[in-house]
Amino acid sequence: MRRLACALSAVLAAVGTTIVLPSAPATAAATPYVFEVENMSLTNFATDTVSHTWNGTSVDTVTYARGVAGQTSIAGKAFNGADGTYDLITRYNGKTANGVTYKLSVNSVPVDTWATSQRYGTDYTDPKNIDTRTSSKVQLKAGDTIELTATSAGEVPRIDRITIQPYVGPPTSTLTINSPNTTLNDGFNWGKDRALGMTFYPGNPMMGHEPEWWRLKNATHPAVEPGYWGAYTNRESYYNRDISHQSDGAHALGLDAETLSMLKTFAADADDPGQNGWPLWAHSSSGAMYYIDGTGFRELPSPFNLMTKAYKQYQWTGNADWINDPALSAYYDSTMGQFLTNHEVVWNDANPAAEQPVSRKQAGEYTATFFEFPNENLVSAADSLGYQYQSMLAYSEILKAKGDNANSVKWADRAQRVRAQFEANWWDASNNRYMRGKDAAGTGYSSWGHEASFLMMLTGLGDHGSRTSSYLDFIAANDDALNVEATSYLPEMYYQYNRSDEGWAWLKKLMTGKNTYPEISFLAVSSTVDGMMGVQPDAPHDKVATVSRLTSETPWVEIDHLKVGDNDLKLKHTGTTASTLTNNSGGTVSWEAQFYGAPATITVNGTAQTPQTRSLYGKTVSYVTVPVAAGASVTASTGPAAGDTTAPTAPTNLTSSSVTSNSVDLKWTASTDDVGVTGYNVYRGTTLVGSSTGTSFTATGLSAATPYTFTVKAVDAAGNLSGAGNTLSVTTAATGGSGQTVDLSDLAWSNARSDFGTVQKNKSIDGNPIRLNGTAYAKGIGTHANSTVTYTLNGAYARFRSDVGIDDEVNANATVKFEIWGDGVKLYETPAAMTPSSATQSIDISITGVNSLVLKATDAGDGINSDHADWAGAALVR
Repeated sequence: MRRLACALSAVLAAVGTTIVLPSAPATAAATPYVFEVENMSLTNFATDTVSHTWNGTSVDTVTYARGVAGQTSIAGKAFNGADGTYDLITRYNGKTANGVTYKLSVNSVPVDTWATSQRYGTDYTDPKNIDTRTSSKVQLKAGDTIELTATSAGEVPRIDRITIQPYVGPPTSTLTINSPNTTLNDGFNWGKDRALGMTFYPGNPMMGHEPEWWRLKNATHPAVEPGYWGAYTNRESYYNRDISHQSDGAHALGLDAETLSMLKTFAADADDPGQNGWPLWAHSSSGAMYYIDGTGFRELPSPFNLMTKAYKQYQWTGNADWINDPALSAYYDSTMGQFLTNHEVVWNDANPAAEQPVSRKQAGEYTATFFEFPNENLVSAADSLGYQYQSMLAYSEILKAKGDNANSVKWADRAQRVRAQFEANWWDASNNRYMRGKDAAGTGYSSWGHEASFLMMLTGLGDHGSRTSSYLDFIAANDDALNVEATSYLPEMYYQYNRSDEGWAWLKKLMTGKNTYPEISFLAVSSTVDGMMGVQPDAPHDKVATVSRLTSETPWVEIDHLKVGDNDLKLKHTGTTASTLTNNSGGTVSWEAQFYGAPATITVNGTAQTPQTRSLYGKTVSYVTVPVAAGASVTASTGPAAGDTTAPTAPTNLTSSSVTSNSVDLKWTASTDDVGVTGYNVYRGTTLVGSSTGTSFTATGLSAATPYTFTVKAVDAAGNLSGAGNTLSVTTAATGGSGQTVDLSDLAWSNARSDFGTVQKNKSIDGNPIRLNGTAYAKGIGTHANSTVTYTLNGAYARFRSDVGIDDEVNANATVKFEIWGDGVKLYETPAAMTPSSATQSIDISITGVNSLVLKATDAGDGINSDHADWAGAALVR
């Protein structure tokens, strides 16, 4: 999606909409209860009726319970509904940050408290000042007294109603992961939970805060529709580029109905008046055109990308709606027909040399590429051409599924001609790399251009040989200058070409960075399933192919309850030479067990078979195809037979050298095995700290003058683990300390980034003096969630000290957690999310031996609105 200025993003933070309720849990009534506050028992409240208008049109008429400025007002009422667990949604009116503090109680026991946020309406008559608060998972029984207290700090409280609806909570997923790599496990589970929490489920506390809430819906879209976030979290909406990219992860999590609903909505846009085959850029949670960016951005890759990903959902699910639904089917036909014609594509099947197969941006369209700020006025771009190529392959398969074999072959041939045209005309021989785009005069550009420069590889353009290899090296040399959305494509791209170390490095960054932008959580899941585990679904034919792309950091990985069509599957890779597929349920599935390279045999459940070979994006894979019945498990291996249960011998002669204050070099004598050792796991105490394919390892992130014990175990291709060899005890070197204090802001950071604004030295994020709870600080770091500030210390300091909190320049809505990391290890985290009312926290921790110090301020999982975070008086002590 398009990135507007952060200032605008900060404004778009808050107000409510009504959501449709699904069937209620058995413990609560199906119908919500609505307490109109003016009808509750009122203390110090009066009532008034306000007609809210926007642009001269009435959007709501509300009778409010009106409190008194500077005083406390109370509304109460007995609950006479069914016993159960509920969400209580309070609708109120307020403009001033902290102008009113609300407390919701049940039988005099507080269950929630909050303050009004800064709104941007003119006064209380402006509907932009209407907001909602969801108090989630409240236990109620008949006869309980619900009480809402409004304490005014100067603003007049105005409350509309309290809606009491059965608690539903986010959807759940049975998908699980297991591996010895805690970074992978934690990152995958974070992505899973966060993605599920971004669905448009009833009672989602992220929902109901749009400033122009009435524009999320219209007469044809009056209520929330199935879907999930595909935009900044303060925009209750989804964008077609985002949702297309998130759809693989969404399937893995069981969100098929949501994805189908959203992509059908986009497809149905194409024949609307004025759309000329284009889907809208964004829709609201109610399915209406989203009032920000809805029609404003036409990026040429997007229609092709949406079509490609819709077909991928057919491959995942086998659901014929993905090819036969009238809106989707018409969209596929129009995209491959009139849309290509409108973008200057001319086919000549009889004389391909005379055709023009490259789509071109037309007047009034935004960009030819997904990179939104190109320096040149490109009319054609490599990423757009790549998605066009993929959509044509998809169309060929869709036609085949419908029985139109002749046209299926025609479109497959056309797709290959597009790829051939790219290879013949888009190679810059002078710079030895592919062009990313061309202008109207036909001038090509091969300099670095963000998405235009690397998404072509993800779509499969290129020779899949030496050119592709050198071009991937060019990408690797430039890929650190991308925004977070662009970065989310990198793991899958590198994995696709079996550049697994680079794929894992970028996936690990996504998983440890935990950026709140929705794509990141979905891609943490899909880049593991599609990328690392190499799952290639073909549900319509009851098939699945897999190929391992594990690295030495992750000796084995198992994912369970992955759905391919009607099958529930479990897949385990051990290294890159053994895989096990278990068919938990469903019909018999045909498994193509792939392995990179050309082994003479692949052993299947103890029986050697002669494999076939094919090229997968230019890399040779060998494979066997075997049926896996429901309830059965099949193991395929290019190493030892599946029946190998003999563990390697234990490593011996574990020794240390180069012991510093924060690291130690380890060496040992190799183990032996009846088939062969594939690697070694290194343990500090009982914690696995890494692995090696050789007989040495450097343990880092240690503390000075501290005793440690290390052991090593060997592992073979079947996953058999040896016993531990000898235990080595090591004490790290001491570092002398002078006690000298250095202000952190006097040092140069090695990297600093924030999701809003620019990280500041000795100032808040808004450029004001740093101030926490009335105390001013001359020194410190002012930042904003989500942010990281990295310093290279080279083990020169003993302690880190700082006060942390929400800067006084904001007084509502902010929720921030502070984290301190040293050499990849979390050293400190605030016990709970901090708010503007939180007491200042003082930190004083050891950083002895730390080489890389990273300060993180996160949004505590609820979006970045108003998250002004200070590292006040931050200092290092030698």
